Amino acid sequence: MENQPDPTSPNEQEESTQQGTSMGGKKFDESNIDLSKYIHTINCQDMNEKIAILLRAMRRCELTDREIELELKRSIEYMKYGPLEYQSISVKLPEVETQQIDWLWQRRIPLGKITLLDGDPGVGKSLLALTIAACVSTGRPMPDSTFGWQGGVILITPEDSPEDTIKPRMEAVGCDPSQVHLLNTAITYDTKTQDVYERPFSLSQDLKDLEMGIIRNHAILVVIDPLMAVLGRNIDSSRDQDVREVLTPLAQIAERTGCAILIIRHLNKGNSANSLYRGAGSIGITAAARVALLVAHDPADEQKRVFATIKNNLSKVATNLTFQIVENERGVPYIQWLGENHHTTSTLLRPGTHLSFERQEILKALKDASGPLDTKEISERTGLKYESLRSILHRMQNAQEIVRLHRGNYTSPNHPSMTQESVTMSTGANETTATSATSATNPASDLPSSEK
Repeated sequence: MENQPDPTSPNEQEESTQQGTSMGGKKFDESNIDLSKYIHTINCQDMNEKIAILLRAMRRCELTDREIELELKRSIEYMKYGPLEYQSISVKLPEVETQQIDWLWQRRIPLGKITLLDGDPGVGKSLLALTIAACVSTGRPMPDSTFGWQGGVILITPEDSPEDTIKPRMEAVGCDPSQVHLLNTAITYDTKTQDVYERPFSLSQDLKDLEMGIIRNHAILVVIDPLMAVLGRNIDSSRDQDVREVLTPLAQIAERTGCAILIIRHLNKGNSANSLYRGAGSIGITAAARVALLVAHDPADEQKRVFATIKNNLSKVATNLTFQIVENERGVPYIQWLGENHHTTSTLLRPGTHLSFERQEILKALKDASGPLDTKEISERTGLKYESLRSILHRMQNAQEIVRLHRGNYTSPNHPSMTQESVTMSTGANETTATSATSATNPASDLPSSEK
């Protein structure tokens, strides 16, 4: 294709065409060529050659720049809409080759597409992405034991240090470091100073560098973490048109190369019940992805995480997975998988799901207790000051995160003591009701025995 980088020599290209090439275990040969795209490219090349000839002729005639511009526009319009030999503005459906969806991770991360991974800061999104990258680098099965592809990985992670974060974490989960490549900077040329220098990678300027990196390193996974750090300084993430100008060509690169692109994004501070509207930035970001994933705290246990799917345009939605973050003997975090769960996304993102440290400690103390606790007991078990604890308990009660029982005692929702308390209160209420009913039907029973 005209704009697609090709690092191979002509001899290598000929050999590759005859024998086919292997990229991450996926076979590419003549049968993989989309004929409609090939014809479209040939037409564009033919038009470019004719335009170049016309441009040289007009310059020899000493036409002005404005005259040349108008003549070139008329010529291009003529070639697009004039003779039948230039039919490049559309593709007939019979010329489109039918292809199946290939998955890097079955029903979670498709090859040749953009996938989003959303979540609040600190829930483990980056760690999860590195775990997936490690599986790809070695070709071992994915965390749910489904088939895993082997190939190169490109990491665009400008906010994490390669020395003390990326490499130790990748080593902790057993990656093949020879398959992992970092692309945090791009080489550029300053026409004013005539200097060549490195600057931070930007999606709005450096997509050609990314595509070349995918091809040269036989990459089948690109991780962008986080999106907002590499969009580009002139791109407004809240404007639909701006983000589509970047993500549409990025999606085309994914399609051309067959590479899966995993984009990590933070959640916004809204309280929308629809998880598709909780990601930061324009809804166009979600629209550009074929699959959107979510990492959130487990509502039943703040120490665990839920890995869920909130959008899938390509297949059935995969079952949610649970994991927790643990550390190895060197203090490096890694993910421990705990099986499946069935929380709904609305439950995962409900207000109050992401609790402060103080609230987590209070809930843990109430869950671990054999029965309800009063404020003083909670203070002793959590180490929180009595004065501030009272206001926190009041707010938690209003948010229905805890239950306040009689005499100022508190417990967690669904605690076993709740059932016993309800039975006791229900029995007491029934006895009171029965006594009142007896008194109402037999007023004489309230009289002293001497007056009966």
